[in-house]
Amino acid sequence: MAKVKHRVGIDGAIDKIFSMLISNEGLCGWWASAADISAQTGGSAKLTFSDLAVLNFEYLDIQENAKVALKCVDGPGPWQDSELIFELVQAQEQVFVTLSHRNPAASDEDFLYFSTKWSCYLLSLKALVETGKGRPYPDDIKIHVGD
Repeated sequence: MAKVKHRVGIDGAIDKIFSMLISNEGLCGWWASAADISAQTGGSAKLTFSDLAVLNFEYLDIQENAKVALKCVDGPGPWQDSELIFELVQAQEQVFVTLSHRNPAASDEDFLYFSTKWSCYLLSLKALVETGKGRPYPDDIKIHVGD
C-alpha cells in the first residue's frame, strides 16, 4: 500500500485549524479553488481545482479539534479510493497537524508526487492560519512543469 505521512506545527488556535479542514472557506484558503462541503460523518466534500480536476470525498470520521478522515469516492487516477486522515494535537505552544494519505491501488510513482505536493499544501495551511494568506490551487507552489 502506498502511503505518505507528514506533520507540521502551526502557531494558531486548534479550533481555527480544525475549521480549515471542514469548511468551504477553509479548504479554499489553502488547498482547492472551490469547495462544496457537508461536514459531517457520511457527508461529502466536492473540491474543484480550477480546470485541472474535481475530487469528491466522503467524510469518514470527524472528531472536533482532533481528527478529520476522508475518502476520495470520485476522482482521477490515483486519487480514486485515497484516504486522508488529518490529526490535530495541541502541544508545545503549537498545534501539530499530521496528515496520512494512503491508497492501496496507487503506485509508488504517484506517491512521489503526493508526498512532495502535500508538503506544499500543509505549508499553505500553516501560512493561512499564521499570516491570513495561504496558497491554494492554482497559486500553489509548483513542483514540476505542468503541475
